[in-house]
Amino acid sequence: MNYPVIPLAQQIIQLCQQKGIANVVISPGSRNAPLTIGFAAHPEIQTYSIVDERCAAFFALGMAQQIQQPVAVVCTSGSAMLNYYPAIAEAFYSDIPLVIISADRPKHLIDVGDGQTIRQENIFDRHILYSANLEEGKDQFNTKEINQALNVALIDQGPVHINAPFSEPLYNTQSAFTTPVTLIEPRDVVEDTSDAVFNEFKEHWSQAKKKMVLIGVNTPNTVKQEYLDLLGN
Repeated sequence: MNYPVIPLAQQIIQLCQQKGIANVVISPGSRNAPLTIGFAAHPEIQTYSIVDERCAAFFALGMAQQIQQPVAVVCTSGSAMLNYYPAIAEAFYSDIPLVIISADRPKHLIDVGDGQTIRQENIFDRHILYSANLEEGKDQFNTKEINQALNVALIDQGPVHINAPFSEPLYNTQSAFTTPVTLIEPRDVVEDTSDAVFNEFKEHWSQAKKKMVLIGVNTPNTVKQEYLDLLGN
């Protein structure tokens, strides 16, 4: 197996796999080469190469919707990632767990006229559930941010963005991962279902003169049949 030498790329690949991401759609480019090499080599990850970024993002979106699991889509630096935006907006409003991983250039190359370089941090901020802006050489910080982004995609069911800067050389490989990672499990969210809360909703419902039940684009069997029968009667 050939895996990237760059520690940050190793962290992203390992944590994606450990979080259960088994499908990765890859757009062409050079800056994302460490991710392309690593994902393609991983025996537990299926990769798909799609040249057009817009098509790649919608392909990943459709797959995530069908399998009801996060799917990652990977692109190079610069304006390439902007072509993902239509699919990201769709994922945001449809509650689809799409993981966008963009390769970036080092910070010292931003805003100095370097090619294929734009301000990528928080670029999808208004249509994303979480933005992880990673930094070179900060393994502990990066592990925490990657975990957080993937946990949000898994639990909150929506798009997240992981932006990863890579310095050259980009194509060096080794036979195994050498950068350790820590898997951080998502926190359990306990909803308040106390009698007081239930009675408050019940009172509002009883006092309402006109009632409306709104049902969104839920996946099949999201609402138990017994509850649907009660509403129907």
